[in-house]
Order: sequence, then structure tokens, then C-alpha cells
Amino acid sequence: MFTVISMLSEIFLTYEIFLLMRCFFKECRFPHYVELLAYVILYAMLTMPNLLLGIPIVNLICSFGSEMLITVCYRGSWKKRILSGVFVFGIFTLSECIVALLSGYINLSLIESLEYYSIFGIICLPVVQLLIVLLVRNFSNMREGGEVPISYWIVSLTLPILTVFLFVLFYQSSNLNFPLILTCTAVLFAINVLVIYLYDYQIQSFQVQKEKEMLELQNQYQRSQLELMNETVEKSREQRHDFLKHISMISYLNEKKDAERLSSYLAEIQGNMKKDQQFVDTGNFILDGILNYKIQEAISLEIRMEVEVKVPEDLELSLYDMNIILTNLLDNSIEAVNRCEDKQIDVRIVYSKSRLDIRISNPYHGTLKKERGHFVTTKKDSTLHGYGLKNVEKIVKKYDGTFEAKTVANTFVVSVCLFL
Repeated sequence: MFTVISMLSEIFLTYEIFLLMRCFFKECRFPHYVELLAYVILYAMLTMPNLLLGIPIVNLICSFGSEMLITVCYRGSWKKRILSGVFVFGIFTLSECIVALLSGYINLSLIESLEYYSIFGIICLPVVQLLIVLLVRNFSNMREGGEVPISYWIVSLTLPILTVFLFVLFYQSSNLNFPLILTCTAVLFAINVLVIYLYDYQIQSFQVQKEKEMLELQNQYQRSQLELMNETVEKSREQRHDFLKHISMISYLNEKKDAERLSSYLAEIQGNMKKDQQFVDTGNFILDGILNYKIQEAISLEIRMEVEVKVPEDLELSLYDMNIILTNLLDNSIEAVNRCEDKQIDVRIVYSKSRLDIRISNPYHGTLKKERGHFVTTKKDSTLHGYGLKNVEKIVKKYDGTFEAKTVANTFVVSVCLFL
């Protein structure tokens, strides 16, 4: 009975290693069937030495070797593979020692055959390891800038604990037999696997929905950009059509020696040209779309926006991240400037030597609140507002960049640096 349950436990352990590898490495080098075959071999290397010999040092060597070999299936540097393999081996070995000690196995010999037959320990071990795996995945997702819902934290903490609790209740039953214990163990492990799978599927569906919304937003920006380009072409045609008329009028005023009217007329032409040319054209279609969309929004509110942009056409910044940073910062600026007499926003975006610097400054009216080193919303409904800068900071952390928000002489200045 102990042997069968131990083999079942190793299946669950193999699945946990798969979860961790998918956490450390985002892409497999081989087709799915090759990856599946690799984990079958991993399972054999974890199970056979323990069943045939039961010598701890041999089990440790086989476990470490198999966990290092499985990293070959994934794309990544050798340094990352070694560190990942050592990390997996370390946390699993440590958890195994803790469970073994707690279940009454204290006299450990690395070179002698192991006589450890605690069914409770062999079932609790992968459940404890599952708790560690889920926590590692959550922290990894947070480090990459992803959102980890509070419900996922609750599931990560309570699922393993409830599993152990249910098994303890079952284990204390007086009518234990082999088929019943095996069935209970299989059901508990299956519940854990299914819950994790279904929750991961739900999160993936949420990410797909978010990507869909971003694509729709991208289409909106592109439509706005195309409309702006069409308007620019149309205005160029109008200016070309009126060009001879302007030349004639300038020539007439010059002949009349009417310097005052000539100066006024030239200033009017220059002003109209500047107004018509208020758009961004960097060659980066997505960035141009976002900036021009916000420029047109500012123009509709009679806000001047001075923009300096120097970026390559193939800027390596995702649409999602670019949109989060620029729209949040510009929305805050437009909203703040709209309450001021001096309605001007200065935007500077420069890329140089794998570094993207974004600086947006605008005047503000009133007093800004600051708590724990961060500016907070002054709106009445703080539950729905005040997340703009926080979301920007999350994206900045993803690129190991820097974020600074400060006030200088009634001017609010936000500086973002991303390393791409």
C-alpha cells in the first residue's frame, strides 16, 4: 500500500515540477509530446531509485539530476537553467526533510536503505510542496508586472491546507483499508490538479479578454491616426490650392508698401499652418496613434501640448505597456490642466542606448496630497480613482526602470525611465 501511494504521490510531485518550470521558463524548445515524454522520464527517475534501493543519497542524486535535465526542454541561458534546477531541488528537498521530521522519522542515514513507511507523511509532502509552488508562482507573476487576484492568493493558501485537513479527518477513521486509502488519495490529488488547472484557465481567459480589449483600443488609435493622416492630406491640398492666392495677396501688399497689413497677413498664415501641423509623426505607428489621439483630445479642450519625440520605428515596448504609461499620465495631465488658466502640457519622449525616457509636466491648481511618498487622488470617489500612477509604477518595475513624480513651482512633473 505504501509503495502504490508513494508512486501516486510522485505523479503529483512531477506535476508540481512542471508548474514551476512553466513559471521559470515561458517557452518550451520541443513539441508538446516531447515535453510530456520528458516528464514521464522525470517521473521514472524520481520513482525507481526509491522503490528499488531506498538509499537517501541515491534518491537525492537522481532527484537533482532529473530536475536539472528537465530544464533542457526550455529556452533559456545555462545560468538560468542551473539556478532554476538548484532552486527546485532545494525547496523540494527542504520540504521533504521537514515533513519527514514532523511525521516521526528522525534517524536519517544517507547511505543506508531507508525504512520510512508513513502514509500520512508521503501524502502530506506533495501537498506542502504544492503550497510552496503556488506561492512562488504568485510572486513570480507579481514581479513580472502581472495582476494576481486576491482570490488566487486565497486558493493558493487554503487549497493545500484544506487537503491536509480532509486527509487527517479521513485518516482518523477506524475502518481504513487499502482501496479506500488509495481512492481518497487519488481523489484529493485530482481535486488539487483540477482546481489549479481550472483557475489557470480562468486567468488565461481573462488575459485573452484583456488582449482583445487592447487590440480594439489599438484599432481605435489606428483609425484615429488614419483619420488624422487623411485630414493632413486634405489640408495640404487646400493649402496648395490657396498658395497662389496667398502669393498674389503678398505681392499686392508688397507693391502697396503696406508693411503693417503684410506682417499681419503673414502672421495669420503662419498661425494657421502651425495649428494644422499639430500632430506627431515618428514612424512608430502605435506611438503616433496614442499621442495624436491625446493631442486631438487636448485641442478639443483648448489645451496646448508641446511634444518632443525621438524614438525608433521598431521600439521594443508592447502596446499594452505603452498604452498604460502614456494614457494614464496624459489623462492625469489633461484633467489637471483643464482646471488651470495656463493650459499647456509639455511631453518629452526620447530613446537612446536601450533606454526610454518619458517626461510629462503640467501646471496644477490647488494642493496635491502625498501619503507614504506617493501622490494620492484628490477626488471624492477615491475607490474608483488614483490608480493611474500606481499602474504606471507596476509597468516601470517590469522593465527594472525608475519612476519619479514631483512638484516644481506649481508644476507637476512625472519622469519615467525604462530599460528596453
